Amino acid sequence: TIEQTIAIDAPPKRVWRFLTEPEYVSQWLGCLRYENSIGHVFYMQQDEQKRAANDVSGATHCEILTLDAPDLFSFSWYLPDTPATVVHIRLESTQSGTNVTLTHDGWDQFDASVIRQIRDALEGGWKSFVLPNLKRVVESGG
Repeated sequence: TIEQTIAIDAPPKRVWRFLTEPEYVSQWLGCLRYENSIGHVFYMQQDEQKRAANDVSGATHCEILTLDAPDLFSFSWYLPDTPATVVHIRLESTQSGTNVTLTHDGWDQFDASVIRQIRDALEGGWKSFVLPNLKRVVESGG
């Protein structure tokens, strides 16, 4: 399981708004066609040109599983014809703001030798790109 936590200098309700509202999600997650409703499928497109063209070919598919404001946002993460893994983003109030903990699990469905490189790249991306982007967007107000 991948697990990363980041502290954000804002209350959970504010973090939740930026975490789940369509006008903000693309700013920190870099996704396409996001809507905040259970069962909705959106896409994480790594190719910048395809993302700019709203082209989802080759993109990771994500289905929203949980919208439990302001505590838990979760979605599946998968490529067509492969098992889905699950990303959970939990918010916890602290004295100075909110701790945001992202866990990405379900890797045990895959052969470790095949999936290790993808899993490790994702761990780095969640830690060095996605969570810092969420922090930046929330703390700067979008």
